[in-house]
Amino acid sequence: MVVSAAAAVVIGVVSPALADTSSATAASAENDWTAKWIGRDTPQVAPELGKQNPAPLLRRAFALGKRVKQARFTIVGLGYYEAWINGHRVGDQVLDPPPSAYDQTAYSRSFDVTKSLRGGDNAIAVTLGRGYLSTPETTPTTLFGLSKAPWTQEPRLLAQLDIVFGDGTRSRVVSDGTWRITDGPTRDALYFGESYDARLARPGWTNASYDDSAWETARVQPAPTKQVVPADMPPVKVTETFGPAGVTRLTTNTRVYDFGRTTAGWARIKVSGAPGTTVTLVYGEQLNDDGTVFQSAMLGPAAVTHRDSYILGGKGRGTQTWEPSFTRHGFRYVEVTTSAPLTSFGIEARVAHTAVASTGRFDSASPLLNRINAIQRASLLDNMWGIPTDTPWRDRQGWTADAYLYLDSAALNFDVEGLYRQWLRTFRDSQRADGSLPVIAPNPGGFPLWNDPSWSGTLISSAWTHYQYYGDTGVLSDNYPAMARWLDLMRTTIAGTDGLYTGFSFGDWSPPGAENAATVALRPPEGSLLTANADLYHEARLLARIARELGHSGDAARFDTMADALAEKFNETFLDADAGVYHTPVEAGYRQTSNLVALAYGLVPEEHRDAVFANLVKDITDRGDHLNTGAIGTKLLLPVLTENGRADLAYKIATQTSYPSWGYWVKQSATTSWETWSMTKKDLSMNHPFLGTVDDWFYQHLAGIQAAAPGYGKVLIAPVVPDGLRYASAQVATPRGEVSAGWRQEKGRLTLRVKVPAGTPAEVCVPLPDGARSVTADRGATRVERKDGHVVYRVQAGTHVFRVS
Repeated sequence: MVVSAAAAVVIGVVSPALADTSSATAASAENDWTAKWIGRDTPQVAPELGKQNPAPLLRRAFALGKRVKQARFTIVGLGYYEAWINGHRVGDQVLDPPPSAYDQTAYSRSFDVTKSLRGGDNAIAVTLGRGYLSTPETTPTTLFGLSKAPWTQEPRLLAQLDIVFGDGTRSRVVSDGTWRITDGPTRDALYFGESYDARLARPGWTNASYDDSAWETARVQPAPTKQVVPADMPPVKVTETFGPAGVTRLTTNTRVYDFGRTTAGWARIKVSGAPGTTVTLVYGEQLNDDGTVFQSAMLGPAAVTHRDSYILGGKGRGTQTWEPSFTRHGFRYVEVTTSAPLTSFGIEARVAHTAVASTGRFDSASPLLNRINAIQRASLLDNMWGIPTDTPWRDRQGWTADAYLYLDSAALNFDVEGLYRQWLRTFRDSQRADGSLPVIAPNPGGFPLWNDPSWSGTLISSAWTHYQYYGDTGVLSDNYPAMARWLDLMRTTIAGTDGLYTGFSFGDWSPPGAENAATVALRPPEGSLLTANADLYHEARLLARIARELGHSGDAARFDTMADALAEKFNETFLDADAGVYHTPVEAGYRQTSNLVALAYGLVPEEHRDAVFANLVKDITDRGDHLNTGAIGTKLLLPVLTENGRADLAYKIATQTSYPSWGYWVKQSATTSWETWSMTKKDLSMNHPFLGTVDDWFYQHLAGIQAAAPGYGKVLIAPVVPDGLRYASAQVATPRGEVSAGWRQEKGRLTLRVKVPAGTPAEVCVPLPDGARSVTADRGATRVERKDGHVVYRVQAGTHVFRVS
């Protein structure tokens, strides 16, 4: 073997170089860092697209003179990394670490690598990608401010290998100025794709025997972040691989592969041909009229925003297999163009997302409802990749309202406890010194919109919702200072505007018809003033509850006072008491969401509630039992109808198949939830879960499973049984164990079966269909009362069956 003298060291005890106790960053909770941040000395401004530096390769060779009992490798590779020890890949995670406000927090991951080490020569090898850390200057990154982020710099590495020998002694290999560095064959940009020139590959560079003497010495760099903390959420992993459903030949050297469904990840190719031949892959969700793959003109030049390329290497390589390492695409179609004919070519889709466990299941007698649930589940997964995003195809941002709106759906289907807890840290890390909160998180500071109650204020509603599902008050206490600072800022702000919020808000984004506007701005015709103030009221009430939960009684009183004043001003401004309707000064006809937020948040004075609700029902029925809501109103519509005695109407809306409806998506062969109610423009996203929140209703109302106390400390089972649906059931894995509920109606009988985990009291509201005479229950159920068309029982752990004749 040949290694450079600078890189090789024999380890039996800790050498002085390895024992350096100065740290480049705050100590990790997982272990104390003695490693240094390393990388290239390069400008702190990302170059233009196509001119960015190659992804660096870094190595550290070392020798071991003792038997290894245990070894643990901890790494932070910004923006992304892949690592090997003696040629063995460290872990199976991809696109790691998760995005964050890098200047505030970076996430580490630790791996047991005992089996990868051996006596004698060893080597650690790492390659780094850019991710969100360093984004080239062009349209989308200018739009979101990513290329001007305060953390922008070349990729950086912090790593250490902790070794325990068989005799009990310990040693450590750390990233420092003894590592070697050189250019790799990859140039990557998260927003635009990745190129790999196999002619520049360095075979064997991850192995101990590789000669790195011609490489440069890596330079110690200033810490790019204030703190490093262990990632406590699952990593992104490749979860599925499948082949195309069809292929269309456009020209001699261009083919379009249809994978049959919309997904997120990338393509893996297997190719052979002449060295220097370039294979270009363009990804997209839709096709142009000429059959080529559409690229978003809104976020960059055509055929740039999702494009990978591979240049074949030298002779004797045979079939070459390649897939990108540091980018991710939303796609159904991949357009493949080659610069010269190939000897052979194969392609398959690689699906990658945060590896959350599936913890919920919904089923019913309706294939339509089951299909809607399936496409929402697919969209949820496609938008989990270290942070919850809006779409993997266009923006690829942590839009804060999107993440909140689909949090219920995500938590009912998957274990998102760690994902959201960690993202909430990124949300609060993005807060400005004056208390302002962003509308996207992580926020690089360059995006001009802040303090929208319907977006920024979801720090409060997301933390509260997380607490309801998982019961961890730590999420409330961790985020409380940031939430309180923001709400106090908003309290001061509205004091100067006659008691109402009058600034910018996105409003009830993406209502029916908005997709036909001249631009892709999907704002509602009534404006955003009403929803912004309703959301601000709701957030003030929630934060008052959180303050009481945490023992901050003075704060709770202050926030309740703010909410009381907002409610009074809200009704004074927006309620037409004679008509029983809420509306804004903008003439836009009856708007369902304007009335839904008032009903859902308890803003309607009691004497007007029946009239306001009746007018909502009338508008729905006048529209042929159709919704007319954007993302905010859609989440509220079916629950408000159900909780006010019109579950029948909610079911009619849920099962519509004409525009606008979820069933219309299904009829249009949707495989994921859409950004809008129709796809009249190709710039719109076909993988956008914030309108798919009917899925909440499937679990919480149709099957009837609800957390009646935080973390399902108490459970409420209250299903609705619509005419025309034979059965529905759901299961949810809660912190206390599995909760399930399922009902079936046939031959004039209704049977409800409920399962409750140990130590969890539950209340079961057995529905009484018209003509029902009696309810029978097993011995474990205690009848409490009969009310509102239900018989209410209390039950403890176990399975319980209720029969209605």
